[in-house]
Amino acid sequence: MSELLNDEALGKLKPDAQAQAVSGQGPAFLPDFKASTIGTMGIELELMVLDRLTFDLFPAAPDILRLLDKHDKPWVHTPEITTSMLEVATAILTSFDEAAEQLEHIRTTVQRAAFDVGASISGGGAHPFQKWNEQRIYPKERYFASERKFGYLAKLFTVFGMHVHIGAGTPDEAMRLCSWLTQRAPLFIALSANSPCWQGEVSGFCSSRSNVVGAFPMSGILPYDIRTWDDFRAHFDELAGHGIVNSIKDFYWDVRPKPEYGTIELRVLDTPLKPVYAAALACYARELCLEWAGQPGRWPTSSSRELYIWNRFNAARDGVEATWIDPESGASMPIGEAIRADLERLSKRSTDPGFGKACKVIEHLMKDGGQARWLRAHLASGGGMNDLARMASEMFEDGAPLD
Repeated sequence: MSELLNDEALGKLKPDAQAQAVSGQGPAFLPDFKASTIGTMGIELELMVLDRLTFDLFPAAPDILRLLDKHDKPWVHTPEITTSMLEVATAILTSFDEAAEQLEHIRTTVQRAAFDVGASISGGGAHPFQKWNEQRIYPKERYFASERKFGYLAKLFTVFGMHVHIGAGTPDEAMRLCSWLTQRAPLFIALSANSPCWQGEVSGFCSSRSNVVGAFPMSGILPYDIRTWDDFRAHFDELAGHGIVNSIKDFYWDVRPKPEYGTIELRVLDTPLKPVYAAALACYARELCLEWAGQPGRWPTSSSRELYIWNRFNAARDGVEATWIDPESGASMPIGEAIRADLERLSKRSTDPGFGKACKVIEHLMKDGGQARWLRAHLASGGGMNDLARMASEMFEDGAPLD
C-alpha cells in the first residue's frame, strides 16, 4: 500500500472495469487484492457542514470542495451522498503522532475553507435535529443511482462515520484479520459513540447512527465460513450473479476487505468530536491487528452472529457504560474493562512511540460516560438542539488536544 486514496481519486488510476462497477455503469467487478504492509493505516472522516448561524446542516459542501481543490496537500477530499457532507482521507500513516499531525492539518484547512463560504465544520455521528427529507443528493451520477436504488434511505444515510483502513499484507490474511477485528468492533462503537439525538429527538442510544446502516441490504458482518480470498471471491461472484452486488462498495459490513488498497476497513465508528480522538482510535485498531498478525493461523472460535449483534446493540445503546460479552471466553464484563485490558496488553508490545499518548486519549474518551454522555449532560443542563450542534462544532474546531 503505497498511498491511501479515496474512491474518487482512485477512479483516476484503477482499471475502467473497477471504476464503472463502483459507479454502477458497468458489470460487476472485484479487483485483485493489492499487496500491502501489515499495520499501515489510513483514516477517513465524514464531516458535517453546518450553517454558522443556525448550526443546521448546510448544503455548502460543493463550494468547500472547490476551495480545497486549490490546496496542494498529502490528503484527499471528496463529496458524500448529500450536499451537507464531505469526506476527507489521510495518506498512509504508521504512528499516532503522524496521524494526529495530519488530522490537525485537515481540521485547520477544512475549517478555513468552510469559514470562507459561511459554514462551520463538525464531527459527530448524526446531526441532532436535521430532517432527512430536507437533504439534497450531491449532483453526481453515482449518488443519483443510489437514490434510485435505495429510495428515501439514500437521504436517511446523512450520517457521519469514521473508517479506519489497516494494511493486511496478503488477501488470505485480510480475511483472518477481518474476522478478529469484527469481534472487537462493538468496542469501537462504544468509544466513538456521540450521536445521542436523531431527527430532533433524544434517541435513547449513545450512537443513533449505528442503527441506520442496518436498513441497507448487505449490512452485517463477514460470514464466518469465509476463510480465504478465494472463498470471498466465490461469495462475491455468487451475489453478483444474482445482481445483488456490483463492487466491494455494495458490502455494508462493519468490517470489510478493501482489495484495491490492500486493507481491511473498520466502518462502525461515529466521526469523533475531535481529530485527536480519531488518531487514537485508529491506532488502537492498528495495534490489535498487529497483535493478531503475530499469531499466524489463529482464528476466532466463536461463530455466533447473534452474540455479535447483541454486543453491537449494547455498545450503540449504552456506549462506554455498556456490558460486553467476550466471544472467546464467554465472560461478561463492562466494556471499559475490556478496553483497558486491551490497552494494557498492547502497550507492552507496541513499537509506536506515541501509543502511550493514544492510550491517554482513549482513557479520556471513557471519562464521565464518553462523548454521548457529555452531549446529554449539555441537554440536561438546559441546552437546546441548536446549542448541541454548536457545542459539537466548537469542539471540532478547537485545536486543543483534549478538553
